[in-house]
Amino acid sequence: MIRLTAMLLVLLANTCNQQKAAKQQIGSIQDKRWSLVNMNGTAQERSPIWLEFDTATHRFSGNGGCNKVGGEYELDGNEISFGKVMSTRMACMDAQANERESAFLRMLSDRTYTVKFEGQQIQFRDSGRIAMLFEGFKKVAVKK
Repeated sequence: MIRLTAMLLVLLANTCNQQKAAKQQIGSIQDKRWSLVNMNGTAQERSPIWLEFDTATHRFSGNGGCNKVGGEYELDGNEISFGKVMSTRMACMDAQANERESAFLRMLSDRTYTVKFEGQQIQFRDSGRIAMLFEGFKKVAVKK
């Protein structure tokens, strides 16, 4: 009985520590501009696609490559859900850029991913595979 109680306490402590670490990492999501480096297993070299997160309002904004994007997100533990995704409607001059942006918007629209942080990268995982991989860069302050 004592062993079982000790094992349960260790398990509970590990779970709390993992949740605390995840909250600290998720809190740092707001401090960076997240540039897309891989989508569905395809490297995105010099991708113009990026996201920024506002943890106070649970909103995100960014660029889909040709258009500004934005919407709502919710973080719950190690899961992130996107909703009410919108974008401006300017045409991409390059057909490939247009296809990439359309795919990116589909991947955000009403989707939930498991979030995994590794160094300066954040992974959005779907069924164990990396659906989108972003690299974080410190936001540049804009002078007004």
